[in-house]
Amino acid sequence: MIKMWSLYTTARKTNRWPLRLFYGMIDSAALNALAIFTENVPNFGEHKKDKRQKFLKELTLALIIPHARQRLEMQQTPQDVKQVIRSCGILPAPSPAPRTTQRHSAQRKKCYICPRSKDKKTKFVCNECNNFVCEEHSKWLCNQCQEKKLNLQIMILYVK
Repeated sequence: MIKMWSLYTTARKTNRWPLRLFYGMIDSAALNALAIFTENVPNFGEHKKDKRQKFLKELTLALIIPHARQRLEMQQTPQDVKQVIRSCGILPAPSPAPRTTQRHSAQRKKCYICPRSKDKKTKFVCNECNNFVCEEHSKWLCNQCQEKKLNLQIMILYVK
């Protein structure tokens, strides 16, 4: 068991004993979860060599994906954090839609997503929330409305 524990560990070099204790608890919980899972699903990972690695990867994604989706839905999450979450590739990317349905306005206003330091003026208006959005932050909806629609579609698929 000690050998299995040392192959894939979360432990990092630290001088803080509570953190080291936490790493040990995570390692033992993952090993115990693998033991229980292999008893319930005996044909999981036919190759004994990569069974634990495959299980740990699936466990990690199962813990990360709901939290990442929740962070994308929150309005207070900064745009740079949302871009990092999208760039990791763990969530499906929203499909690009044609720009032809985007409305134009006679007046130009600041993009409501861009920081004030950029001061990007635009005449494009989001079809959902009617806010002004620059081309960088828009498809045919602003990115936030697109995320809401994507998450709603994903939730509908899970319910079915």
